[in-house]
Amino acid sequence: MNIDIKHKHAGHLIVIEGQAFKANNAGQWDLTDIWQALKLPKGKAPGRWRGKDKDRLLQSQNLDVQNLGKTGHRILATKRATIEYAGWVSDDFKDMVFDAFEAVLERPEVAEIVAEVMTDLGRSHSAAILKRMTFNDKCDWKALKRGPQSQTPAAKAYRQRKAQEAKLAALGRRNTNREGC
Repeated sequence: MNIDIKHKHAGHLIVIEGQAFKANNAGQWDLTDIWQALKLPKGKAPGRWRGKDKDRLLQSQNLDVQNLGKTGHRILATKRATIEYAGWVSDDFKDMVFDAFEAVLERPEVAEIVAEVMTDLGRSHSAAILKRMTFNDKCDWKALKRGPQSQTPAAKAYRQRKAQEAKLAALGRRNTNREGC
């Protein structure tokens, strides 16, 4: 019995500069084919991609390097690795990805929806980080740093009185300096 199981991204298309690229049955795109079709510079060939990001993708099996003997090699990549390669190739693309993330963080209600989708896609760890980041952006950290005792009406009145005294003292120093006394 032969079971043909296709990856969820099998047959998916990505369009780059008007050219469509189709994922294989394993849900991978051929970075070498993309590089050649787009006529990218030799320095941006997938085989020249170096660094910790590529190493991490190789270890996590998001990249598959196939040696073709004397004719060279092909680098197949998951959607995630293809996006990271695109960021390495194009600063404009990388900026767009960061801008999109920043836009998500600016709208906590959007970030919440995105975090839910990430969880549904099996990216629970990343979803938790996103939730923390949006919490950090909208959180009143000064209120959290104070203990419950310092949030009582008496404590608030004390802080207000101290702030008013400091303001008056600064005003007095400024007037003294102006008059030359």
